[in-house]
Amino acid sequence: MSSGPSSTSGGATHLIFVYGTLMRGQPNFEPFTADRSHGRMSWFAGAAETLISYPLVVASRYNIPMLLPVEDQGKKVQGELFEINDAMLEHMDSLEGCPRYYERCPFKVRLLADATSPSLKSRRAGDVVDCHVYFLTDFKPETLNRPWFSTFVAAEMGYVSVADCGGNRDIEGAFAEVKVLGKPMDERLLELRQPRSDK
Repeated sequence: MSSGPSSTSGGATHLIFVYGTLMRGQPNFEPFTADRSHGRMSWFAGAAETLISYPLVVASRYNIPMLLPVEDQGKKVQGELFEINDAMLEHMDSLEGCPRYYERCPFKVRLLADATSPSLKSRRAGDVVDCHVYFLTDFKPETLNRPWFSTFVAAEMGYVSVADCGGNRDIEGAFAEVKVLGKPMDERLLELRQPRSDK
């Protein structure tokens, strides 16, 4: 993974604020955030923090970090900002089960250090940056009653990875514990592919 080349390749780039297992040193960084196969590109842009408080909870049988879209509750959440290309964005959406489990939403963060990625090199600590974040939407009310955190460290919070489960995690069941789920993702995608009647 590059720390910030002078130019990007692979088309348009996007800024993603990550707060859980996709951060450097966390379980999903190497297999996902740092994965450079299939044209995927990512650059660490810098440490960042939410502008206001949000509930960051650790929930489900797998102790998964989940950011709830409830403003001015919880704590200011610290995470990392990455600049990624279209291929990596698609890859991350797949990991996050977006839009079935998480929703990728417009967001703002404040840099905690000078930025290092290609499009942000002129930005300094304290600057506010537009980006996207993965929120857990449609969560069950009791999910908000869980403890709130400002940072996530998998080793300290009992996170259970796919590898820990021998490659067999019941993600649908895990998210059903904390979220009101609609139709299964494959049915939802099938509907989206159907031709529209108003064309």
